[in-house]
Amino acid sequence: MKRIEQITCKKCSNSNPLYRSICLECKSYLRERVVNIDLWKTIGQLIEDPKSAFRQILFAENKNFIIFISLFLALKNLIIARFLSVPLIGKDGVHTSFILSYLLILLFTFLIFIGFTYLQKIFYDKLRIELRFKDIYSVNIYSFIPLILSLIFIFPVELVVLGGDIFSNNPNPFQIKPTISYLLSGFEVFTFLWSTYLVNKCSLLISGKLLWAILLTIIFVVLLISMYILSSHLIFSI
Repeated sequence: MKRIEQITCKKCSNSNPLYRSICLECKSYLRERVVNIDLWKTIGQLIEDPKSAFRQILFAENKNFIIFISLFLALKNLIIARFLSVPLIGKDGVHTSFILSYLLILLFTFLIFIGFTYLQKIFYDKLRIELRFKDIYSVNIYSFIPLILSLIFIFPVELVVLGGDIFSNNPNPFQIKPTISYLLSGFEVFTFLWSTYLVNKCSLLISGKLLWAILLTIIFVVLLISMYILSSHLIFSI
């Protein structure tokens, strides 16, 4: 796949960074200006045409909704970590307040995404692909829209169907209602895989190097899973 190259000005032939809308040399317009990210349009594009969605995110001057999405993603990460903690502490073994748990997972989420974004930036700089930190961070955050959709649409169903037993280990929800529990878990896994696919898709689109895109995605998945496991052991027993 051909990577996203720098934009060459048609008037003066000067090479400009991808995110520029006006030529650095002659001040001519390189493309239509994108001021803000249209959230609902971008979500639709992530489903139908991820390439177009990522281009719009990269081109946007204001990376709006990033904090909003990050807060929801942290909440989803907290739920995942809490579910992984069930075999150890069950429903009644949690000692940490919700606010403290959320703040800790929010911190871990930011650290994971910031660290991974810096790693990508180093790699892109070596390929002479000039992108700002906020450009790369934004596409990474938006790649996890599917996981946030599972928070909005799947988690409420889990609460209605399983109630308090969702975090029980005696018995666990797979023993109480096995069919629906496995079905809902399947949807959860699907949205996680979908998000990691979007991370890979964007890395490939920018770099044009399949093996590196796969490697970066694997690193990110390992970091996320490590965060979930570590959080499930630490956060809820403080």
